[in-house]
This record gives sequence, C-alpha cells and structure tokens, in this order.
Amino acid sequence: MARWRIGSALAALLIGGLVGSAAAQAPTADEILDRMDAESDRLAAGGMISVVRFENEYGDGTTSSNRFGSLSKPGKSLLYFIEPEDVRGTVFLSVDAEDGAARLWLYLPLLGIPKELVSEEERGGSFAGSSISYEQIGGDDVRADYDATFSGEETLKIGEQVRPAYRLELRAKEGADVDAVRVVLWVDAEFYTMLRMESYNDLGALDSTMSVARLDEFEGRRVAGVMVAEDLGDDARTTVSFEDRRRPDGEIPDAVFAPENLASFDPAAWGFGP
Repeated sequence: MARWRIGSALAALLIGGLVGSAAAQAPTADEILDRMDAESDRLAAGGMISVVRFENEYGDGTTSSNRFGSLSKPGKSLLYFIEPEDVRGTVFLSVDAEDGAARLWLYLPLLGIPKELVSEEERGGSFAGSSISYEQIGGDDVRADYDATFSGEETLKIGEQVRPAYRLELRAKEGADVDAVRVVLWVDAEFYTMLRMESYNDLGALDSTMSVARLDEFEGRRVAGVMVAEDLGDDARTTVSFEDRRRPDGEIPDAVFAPENLASFDPAAWGFGP
C-alpha cells in the first residue's frame, strides 16, 4: 500500500486490483508497492464516483454516522459530506504534490473559504469523528518515511473468501516524524489490494488496525466492499461501506479539484443530492 488513502479513486487501499495471476516468484516489497500504485492509477484513470458510509463506534458506547460522495482521478480526490445535515456541504480535498506528499484542504460552508491542513496536528486529526486521520485518507508516499521488506506469504480469510497474500514489514527511517514506527501490511498476491494493516508504536504495542471485511467485484476486479478501522488506544472503530461505485460519463475536469473552486462545488451534478 504505497499510499494510505481512501479518497483517491479509493486508491490502492480500497479499490486496487490487478487482473492476472500471482507471480511465480514473490516480488520484492518495492515491486509490490509499485504495482499497487500502478494499479490504483490505472483504475483512477477513468475517473471514479463513489458513495461511502462511515459508521463510528466509540469507547463510551456512543455512535455516529457520516455519508460521503467521492470524486477521484489520478492524484486527485474530493469527498463531499452528504450526511448528517449539519455538516452537509463540507468538502475534503487531496491533491498529490511532486514530492510524493499530499496537500490537503478542508472547506467549511460557514467559513466560506478552504483551509489547507499543514501541521502534523491538523493532518493527523480524526476525519469526521472516525478512527481514520485526514492524512490516511489523503495519503502520502509511505516510502518517504519507511523502509519496506518482504516477510513471507500467508492466506487471509475475507468474509467467505480465502485470499493468498504477501506480508510486508515497514520500519520507520531514522528521524522520520511518524506515530507508527512499525507497520505490517498484507497485500493480495493476485489483485494487489491491501487486505490488512497493523500499526505499532515505539513501545512495540499494536496501536491500530485496518482490514477488509468484505470483497466485492468491480469491472472484473476484487475491490473492498467493507473495511474496518480500529483505534485500540481509544477503543474506537469505524466501518467503511461502499454503497455505490461508477464511472463518470466523461472525464472529471481538473477544475473540480481546485481549492479555489470548492465553494462552488455542485453536488447535484454528480448525483450527491440537491
């Protein structure tokens, strides 16, 4: 999972899938990450319109729910807040920068202008009250902060399906400013989709997980239908469910992903309501 993102065509994290059989000899960690990136971009090249629901459960027993409309193309992702009504019209935007990072903006209707999320505190904050951060949704190239190694092959059960998987170990580089010093990824060996991720802190304790709970099919590929993110420290969980995936009638204009145009974004034009 070279990019930990949800928004960009639901990227490698959510919709990656490579048609064809697994390689006879296991590729290296970098080759696996490259193929995940390449497949994510290939799928996003046609543009993608999605509707996604987040169901949040908190340690105190309370819950919340959000529904989003998503537009994406290679290197660009927009999430429009549909529900609940009190946050409708909020827009989250992610655009890849040349250095492999992602620039993130949040548009709040009450303010009327987009705010770029720059600090680590802003980028690491909870997205819409979920167990997923803005930075995880926006996505950065993990190889800027981590060294990846291949550590074996396993099988994972995803719903009723048993999938062959590559296991990768990611270790934070010296001086990297990250919360998770060690990350373990399981990547589908046939479709190059991230199936599970575990993040560990500097004490070696498991901090958070993200895993595919159901695989669907889209254009002949295996894609995530349901994902679950858990924050063990806060005893919180977010279930991400895909209600719709479809291609746009034509190319999504780059202007849609311009921060200065977020205030005039038209949700009805993309089937996200009035």
